[in-house]
Amino acid sequence: MGKVAEADIFLFSGINQDLPTLVEYHTSLKARFPGARFVIGGPIGWSFQQAGDLERLAMFDHVVVGDGEDVIAGLLADLVENRPLERIIKAPGRFDLSQARPMHRGLLRATIGNYYGAVLEVARGCPFLCEFCDIRVLPDNNRAHCKPAELIAAEMDELSRLGVKGFLFACDNFIGDPRWAEQVVDALLAWQERTGYRPSIYTWLTINLYKFPELMAKMRRAGFDMLFIGIESFNSNSLLETAKVQNTAAGLVDAVRDIQSYGFFIVGGLIFGFDSDGEECFDVTLNGLLEAGLLSGDPSLLTALPGTPLYRRMKLSGRLRDVRYGLGGHKYQTNIKYLMPKDRLVAGFRRFVTRLTAGEYQVARLRAYFDNLERGNFIAVEGAYADLRTALKTILTSPAAVKLGLKRFGQFLASPSNLYWLAKGFALVASRRHIKGRFSYFQFWFALWSTVILKYRHLSEADFDIDSVDAEFDASAVLTDAFTELGDEDIPETKKKNQARFTLQALTKVAEGRRSGSA
Repeated sequence: MGKVAEADIFLFSGINQDLPTLVEYHTSLKARFPGARFVIGGPIGWSFQQAGDLERLAMFDHVVVGDGEDVIAGLLADLVENRPLERIIKAPGRFDLSQARPMHRGLLRATIGNYYGAVLEVARGCPFLCEFCDIRVLPDNNRAHCKPAELIAAEMDELSRLGVKGFLFACDNFIGDPRWAEQVVDALLAWQERTGYRPSIYTWLTINLYKFPELMAKMRRAGFDMLFIGIESFNSNSLLETAKVQNTAAGLVDAVRDIQSYGFFIVGGLIFGFDSDGEECFDVTLNGLLEAGLLSGDPSLLTALPGTPLYRRMKLSGRLRDVRYGLGGHKYQTNIKYLMPKDRLVAGFRRFVTRLTAGEYQVARLRAYFDNLERGNFIAVEGAYADLRTALKTILTSPAAVKLGLKRFGQFLASPSNLYWLAKGFALVASRRHIKGRFSYFQFWFALWSTVILKYRHLSEADFDIDSVDAEFDASAVLTDAFTELGDEDIPETKKKNQARFTLQALTKVAEGRRSGSA
């Protein structure tokens, strides 16, 4: 924070889990610039309002709740002119992204050299209704709100001229509106043809991408390299429980394989702790990752985010915990009481990451990934999101990044057998000579492997602050009478009923299983 220059106003943004870092940065800047005003917005404002926790942001002078585009200019003018302002400032409604303006070129030129790549917001909202997801609870957010394709191409053109080679398309679901997604990709292909720029792109989307083979082919030609997809679970009842119907409509493993056959890296989100999860869920997930050839799979524990149906369900069944949002030094801290006994959940999680980081398992997944590229769909991209030269340049200019890199290699080499399996992986990749850009996959694989080793090698029971229901917990409490009453989200009733129906079906199976197990 020492590089931050003096200013009259500091603007913060973040999500719930960022609170400790936000407090740390606020404290540091407040000590240096006691006369400055501090404003916070972003998802954390909305989420904390939903939970009745806005007092946890008491250190900030003002809190913006909702989209900031229609608020920020007036807010700054009022602050500069010392006009009276409410502490809690609520946006009048959703900002129309079709009216978005280009980024400020002067600010871009002055700061872009500090970053590895560029984050470009392209859309908001998602049409799906996953029970745990708080994207759905924002007003009018159960559909795609999209930037014009021409504006996205223009912003990429400006950033590319400044030397940016890697882009992260920030959105809730890039294919939330598939027709718009195709328009964007077509605009990027036309722009690339005109300019000769060939950047790489990373974005978030849902597994139903497999239904659009022509779009996948175009995305590869446009430079889409990495995709974050919420896999969540390979347990069909867990997916049904959380109403992640897009993951259950077809075989999840086959869908992953279809997408990756084009050459995409899938960064998969994984969740443990669903009510439907038994102790076998860890092995089921490991087997699913291997069968799908999924190189990435970073696990987390189910958390009830304020405003979501999951939060409401946990509250109705008396299963919410009071958690201080990341305080206390725990790596895993959640706010619900799981049905699986916490000691078994922790033990299973630790066994999972032990096998996840093992060299033999890593190489087996790498082989499965490359075998899947042989299906005839593969399209090479000219760049790679994890560009080695740019990454090294960024790391070497940051002492903190150099220190972290040395720690990463130290942890990796702490197990000498890792070198053997690294060599096996290199030989495997080298042998696939017909796969253009094959060593970018090796680089990605090694980066992921060393990251999970760094993250999990010393994982202990002390890193978990979680809880589970008592042994006497009544199975019927999984399904309270009030659960069938729909919440007040700004979502069509038929869609909410469908989501509740899927969840009810899965939880009925869970409750019956617990009753028969205790009989």
